[in-house]
Amino acid sequence: MRTALAAMGVTFGGLLSACMASAPVAHAVPSEGVTPAGPFVDDARSLFEGCVPVPDSAASRTYRCGALSVWLHEQPGKSEAQAVDSGRARVQARLGSGLTEARGELPLGGQPHPSLRFERCSGENACTVGGYVTAVTPTAGHVRQLGCVARDDVRAGLGRCLELFAYLAMRGNPEGDTLSPSALITPPRLPWRVLYLPEGCEVADSTTRAGRIRCATSTFSWSVFVPVLPGTGQVERWRDRSTEELRDALPGASTVEVLDCYVEGLATRCVRFTAPGQEGGEDVQVWTGGVNYKGWGLFAACSLPASALFPFPTTCNGVFAPR
Repeated sequence: MRTALAAMGVTFGGLLSACMASAPVAHAVPSEGVTPAGPFVDDARSLFEGCVPVPDSAASRTYRCGALSVWLHEQPGKSEAQAVDSGRARVQARLGSGLTEARGELPLGGQPHPSLRFERCSGENACTVGGYVTAVTPTAGHVRQLGCVARDDVRAGLGRCLELFAYLAMRGNPEGDTLSPSALITPPRLPWRVLYLPEGCEVADSTTRAGRIRCATSTFSWSVFVPVLPGTGQVERWRDRSTEELRDALPGASTVEVLDCYVEGLATRCVRFTAPGQEGGEDVQVWTGGVNYKGWGLFAACSLPASALFPFPTTCNGVFAPR
């Protein structure tokens, strides 16, 4: 497996260099016309087809592409080596410390950049997870961390990681938004209403299409798209892939249960799971749901203590209700 991975890195080196010869500035995609097939700028749509954006933070984005997760995190002020180390910590928080790791370099934009390759294998060709962390400097003093985790068909997934890195390294966010705390839209809002920010909470992410409100014991995140095509299962796929990403990011998460609920006042089916608390804290429960709200596709997630009783916390802005 290690030989195959090394060969794959060499094979994709030429592809990465060729793809990154130029780096035109991408403009943010307007909300109108965005669909789950890709809320992406024109030159990213075919590459990111089938990927679902999951709200992360003001300076980062995560995309779920089938069994693969890829992210970019703008980290000005860090060195490339420091960005790789912080990416390694992110991977370990997600997958645990029992990984085989190899440090090296990846050729991005015609230049070598520090990288970390990781995998978990039970035999010569039985790897259950693998991926890369790397970092680039697209402009002076501006370091961008890139990471990717592949499951299922790990070997093919690693090749896909490198293809996505080729775009993200120099062109950045494929949705076109500037990733910076200064670019947050405040107050946070859904297209049809302004959201409430409880005292002591923070807006971790907020654009015209997605956002996250983080409080001490609860978190609310959302993403939207238009138009919804009835009968195509768009909303359900958006919900399920986003839920998979949230579960994978929480080690020890339980299996999911599907429950009747209301999302933004509409009767639907929600997905619920629990996960161990971080750093010895209380376990959490996570509710996710998706609906067609007057032609808008809405995905929402609300996390709260596992022991909490209804109603949902004010953090989640009344979007969820049991039924």
